[in-house]
Amino acid sequence: MFMNPFQANPPGKKIMSVIAVYLAIVTSILVSSGASTLLPVAAKEIGGIEFYSLAMTLSGVVSIILMALYGYFAAANPAGRRILFTVSLLVAAACIFLRGIAPNMWVIVLPSTLLAMYSPSIYILGYSLIRDMYDQKQAGIYLGIVGTMQSLGMLIGPTLTGMIIQIAGWRVVNFIISPLFALSGLLMFFGCKVSKEEAKSMARSIGKFDYPGAFSVAVFLGALVLALSLGKIAPFGSIQNNALLALSFIALLVLIFVVKEKRADAFIPSTVLTDRNTVCLAAANFFGNLSTMALFFFLPLYILYVMKQSPLSAGAAISFYSIAGLFMGPILGRMIAVAGNGRTVLVWFSGVLRVIVTVAIIFLLKPTTPLITVYILTFLAGFYSTAGGVAPAVAPQIQIRPEIRQQGNSVVQLAQNLGSAIGISIYTAVITAFGPMNGMPIGLWIAAGAAVAVIIFALPLKKLESVPQAQSNQAAQQA
Repeated sequence: MFMNPFQANPPGKKIMSVIAVYLAIVTSILVSSGASTLLPVAAKEIGGIEFYSLAMTLSGVVSIILMALYGYFAAANPAGRRILFTVSLLVAAACIFLRGIAPNMWVIVLPSTLLAMYSPSIYILGYSLIRDMYDQKQAGIYLGIVGTMQSLGMLIGPTLTGMIIQIAGWRVVNFIISPLFALSGLLMFFGCKVSKEEAKSMARSIGKFDYPGAFSVAVFLGALVLALSLGKIAPFGSIQNNALLALSFIALLVLIFVVKEKRADAFIPSTVLTDRNTVCLAAANFFGNLSTMALFFFLPLYILYVMKQSPLSAGAAISFYSIAGLFMGPILGRMIAVAGNGRTVLVWFSGVLRVIVTVAIIFLLKPTTPLITVYILTFLAGFYSTAGGVAPAVAPQIQIRPEIRQQGNSVVQLAQNLGSAIGISIYTAVITAFGPMNGMPIGLWIAAGAAVAVIIFALPLKKLESVPQAQSNQAAQQA
């Protein structure tokens, strides 16, 4: 009889690992949500207002590469996830500390490439570990709480960041966040532990890592993001900008060729790309995050520069965005786990509701709009935000076939970071061309269109036929 070594761990060890993932999620949200207030303030002090957004976009590009790399590693060596998670979180802690002592914006931007390590640790290593430690329904509940943790981070992060910036300065924020990443890594290290031999039956035999494919993805995304983000440094129509776009297009052609040649061993495996649920979840995740970034990117900036409000007011708007997730996360996670399908949550919450609220913000938000109206709108937006966070955490672990689940999940999570990176790049281009006041409605219309795409790609999702545990592990070994 097959014995899952992760489920066989003591309950206390498993809970410690779950807490490590939760703490990493909260801390990552502190970083991402606080950045929309912190980075502009930092740029005012140390310079770099024209390229500060690269701190987010470069991190997003690197994390996309790491998503597939971590997925490859986790599929080949499930027992090694604990150490990789620990190392990644300790590196992230060091990068955040460097931000706190940065003399100029480049010292914030460049370490962001390594800061990206926390993202795949959570979405690839952490989520799959929770699924391995518990059965489907239990895992659905624990992964649903991911939405609560994200909301908790957003509730605390922007307001706390704004308050600390006003009282003690933006550098202090980094000195608070850095130890939280370190603690998360240490909790995972002392949590659920399985030897390589014990997890051998769960490992997937796969070929060598596709370095040409990874390199072509890095060049494609890096050149595209730089072309969209550099603004005054490489404006649209300039030789530099055109060269970056041409380089991005060439790298995309190389990537297509590599996938065609390497097939199942490609950086983005063709076997995964032929699985309908994986493709639909990845596409819905991509467009959902592209849409979400509009509010995160524009709203604090709009409140600061157009409405002439304080950093605390800007942070509070994002905090209201998080309230719904405090109670909706477990509910939506259980809905997906019981139904065995994320379609309902994605279509109605992440799709339809997102369109309605986004259009309402476009028509109601003006320079003279009372802050209470802004806070009500962002509170309503929190319902679709929670769905957008819970569905990619739960659905891939339930709707992707066991033999391709680890790498399929990496593609879904890769799409999340790709959506964020492309979204921020697009919105940076919009803000550069039109400014905060005129650019915001344009960005939000783009976000509404992306929300429609979420609905379109979520509709074909189907419930996965149940597979006995022993049979699924046999299939994983044969894959």
